[in-house]
Amino acid sequence: MDDQLAIVSIILWVLVPLVVFLARNWLVTWITKGVQHRFDIELEKVRSELRDKEGEISTLRNNVLSGSASRRSLLDKRRFDAVERVWTAVNDMAQLKTLSSMMAIVNFKAVAKDIDHPSIDNLLTMLGSATPDLKDLKKNVARDEQPFLPDLAWAYFAAYRSILYGTYMRYAALKNKMRDTEKYLTSDGTRKILKAALPHQSKFIDENEPETYHYLLEEIEGYLLNELRKILEGRDADQAAAQQAKEIMKAVNEGNKEDAKQSVANARNEN
Repeated sequence: MDDQLAIVSIILWVLVPLVVFLARNWLVTWITKGVQHRFDIELEKVRSELRDKEGEISTLRNNVLSGSASRRSLLDKRRFDAVERVWTAVNDMAQLKTLSSMMAIVNFKAVAKDIDHPSIDNLLTMLGSATPDLKDLKKNVARDEQPFLPDLAWAYFAAYRSILYGTYMRYAALKNKMRDTEKYLTSDGTRKILKAALPHQSKFIDENEPETYHYLLEEIEGYLLNELRKILEGRDADQAAAQQAKEIMKAVNEGNKEDAKQSVANARNEN
């Protein structure tokens, strides 16, 4: 009996730790597999969400790139249209070149001083025969094209236009037999614009009357044409050109302000 008890005790002494060890390992394995399973599920869920987000990002990126390319294409087309319209306006304004060339050889101050002399009427008639109807020119002055052109191209266009329209205004002053023309007409704004556009011509601009600025038209037209070609060829302005454009546009803005002040002053004097 004692031997049997001893054997049972030995068996229990061996089996109990073994069962505990096996049970513990099974429990650990079971828990580990359960955790691993849940982890795998969560991981796959995260991966699925990431794939969905990657798909959304890819779609968004493609849409943005597609939209950007579309906008670029539309902008390029609009720029080409702006080039065409500006050059059309230049050609239309060329109708004023004949008047400008004739005014360039007229002593404006002397004519204005003797505006009532009978011979002046003959001169004005001759000048008038070379003058187009300004209403026709106003149909295409390319005012809406500035946002689609580089500053330098627009600056040259503004300088070109300022000469021709300035000349027309001086002719109109004579035609209407305006008294004290120097009081009502100012060329300071035009001078600033031209000196910014053609700094190497500053001496000529300062020393000569506004009518003679006609002789700068061809040079400005050449610069403008070159800038418009750059747009069509897709070439960007360099840093020097950008700085020059900034200076010209500053002069244009200042000139516009001076013209506006002069118009207000003229209106007050007339009243």
